[in-house]
Amino acid sequence: MTTDDDPGRLRSIALGETGFERAAVWCAVGFAVSYVAFDAVALAGGLAGVTPAAPGVAAVLAALSAGGVTAFAVFAGGGVLPAMLLAFGPFTAILLRTVGPQPYTVPLADPLPFLRALVDPFGLAVAAALAVGAVGYAVGRGIARVDADEPADAERDSAGSDERADASG
Repeated sequence: MTTDDDPGRLRSIALGETGFERAAVWCAVGFAVSYVAFDAVALAGGLAGVTPAAPGVAAVLAALSAGGVTAFAVFAGGGVLPAMLLAFGPFTAILLRTVGPQPYTVPLADPLPFLRALVDPFGLAVAAALAVGAVGYAVGRGIARVDADEPADAERDSAGSDERADASG
């Protein structure tokens, strides 16, 4: 069996060192913060006399989410599936606010059109979470691998300088 076929390695890639609990919490927090961010930016823009554009807010939130997924892979050791879960919350909120139904309105008399309007944003959010989660995981693990190699180089350099100091002293 090669290292590529090792089930432990594949499990580590899929799940990572950190379980789904942390990703689930940040998914929920990311959804809430991203959903309310549109209102907060609109309120701040209204106070400043500027009308903020929803696509600009969405772009900033998407970039922050992608950075968060990458950081999750680097610092928490999260796997690709938790990374996708983490990305799902913010992207769901972003897409609900940009292409979804009117926020804060649920027609109680006939909720079916409202529910149908939710299908597109959720489908797009799943696709975005899969893409951003996989790419963020790959970039994050690459950064973690580079960071893991750097201390070894620094230790070797400091050991070499100690040997030179002993030889000259």
